[in-house]
Amino acid sequence: MCTFSNLRCTLSTDLSGIGLRLRQIRKINDLTQPVMAASIDVSDRTYKYYEQEKRELPALAAVKISEAFNITLEWLLTGKGGIHKTDDPELSEQCSMAVLSEAQARQAELPIGKLAKVIGFVAAQAAQTGETPETVAKKYFDTLE
Repeated sequence: MCTFSNLRCTLSTDLSGIGLRLRQIRKINDLTQPVMAASIDVSDRTYKYYEQEKRELPALAAVKISEAFNITLEWLLTGKGGIHKTDDPELSEQCSMAVLSEAQARQAELPIGKLAKVIGFVAAQAAQTGETPETVAKKYFDTLE
């Protein structure tokens, strides 16, 4: 069983294809197995076993890969959905404009780092739910009031 206190837990999922997706991420980024292993803090052999599907990919390693390479966990684990967290550059631009417009309309003065996180959140939600970036941004700012 996977718990938040046990970060070494493994994901109970069919590993079929995860190794191929790991290899695809590595090749897209033009990395060797040792470099990929170092990027997620595991030994070369351990990473090699993940890619060969001789060892289950732990939840913590999956999250590290997702964050380090801007990969969706859904795609990494199941092969479904888009590979990148935001595959659509137009959507990213729309989300940025929606968040900045909403912040300006509400006179919300957020630090640049917080704005970047809000834009990322809006992009992820819009991509996942199909709602417009404007709707997601409005809902987000509604929660701040």
